[in-house]
Amino acid sequence: MQRRIIIALVVVLICIGGTALYLKFGTSGSKENLSSELKDNPSTDAKDNPSTDAAGNPSEDSKVDLSADLAAFTLAPQKKEITIRNMTGVPVTYILKPLGSDRNSVEKTLAPQDIDRLSGGIEMAIVFHRNGRETLYWLDTGKPYTFRYDENDELELYDGSHGRQDTEDLAPFVPTPMIIVEKMLEMAKVDKNDIVFDLGCGDGRIVITAAKKHGAHGVGIDIDPQRIEESTADAREAGVEHLVEFRLEDAMKADISKATVVTLYLLTKSNELLRPELEKKLKAGVYVVSHNYSIPGWEHKEIDFFSILDVQGEEHYIYLYQK
Repeated sequence: MQRRIIIALVVVLICIGGTALYLKFGTSGSKENLSSELKDNPSTDAKDNPSTDAAGNPSEDSKVDLSADLAAFTLAPQKKEITIRNMTGVPVTYILKPLGSDRNSVEKTLAPQDIDRLSGGIEMAIVFHRNGRETLYWLDTGKPYTFRYDENDELELYDGSHGRQDTEDLAPFVPTPMIIVEKMLEMAKVDKNDIVFDLGCGDGRIVITAAKKHGAHGVGIDIDPQRIEESTADAREAGVEHLVEFRLEDAMKADISKATVVTLYLLTKSNELLRPELEKKLKAGVYVVSHNYSIPGWEHKEIDFFSILDVQGEEHYIYLYQK
């Protein structure tokens, strides 16, 4: 009997000790976790914490259904404007639908060069007819879009570069693969005596490469402040900030008269819009290199053409012109 009593007392003591350890170290057995909790919530006594009852359990008043808050957060307007611009030259009709709902759909017709501004901050679906078929895309808040014709003269919706009414939207930012960059500079025979202007410079890789590999000076022009900031930082990292500069300007209005080489990665229609500026501002003999898209009306100035595959096996075209 005495032996059984001793065993029972040992079991009780072990249980008490286990409870103490549980209270000290928390459910994970981690002292660091408890220390963190104490730091964030210095008062752990139930009487000092109105969100718990006397037993330390969450009170009914303190229980919160987070599903409503999450739904409100998901649906809350983010106050980011969507813009849709018509660059086709003819009116375009389309339907806008709030994301996930067919209610409140609205049909619109956008005149050439007009911009539809959707300021509700809610993601939308857009539906339009392309080659006789209904086409649907999701529109992200805070992004510009443009209606244009593709290479097959069919209506298409592209990413835009900005939503400004006061200037042309020449092309969205799409980085030129480095193998294409190097070939463009090679075809233009860039050296240390050149001044390379990149119109729509994006992340600045063309003028940075021209400076780093060929010792040339360079000027990048872009209408997007984010691109200019990124280009400037990349030039500093590459150690060529003394050879290049980046200007927050409209390529259609920029002074490019000092260029000896001009590089482009725009669109065919954009090149056509830019051609009068090239003819007016560039000196005779200046090389103009265009990635993927020709310059309409400059067929007689084309002096070279090259087809090249990038590392993914996609084909690219390079057009070389001389003014």
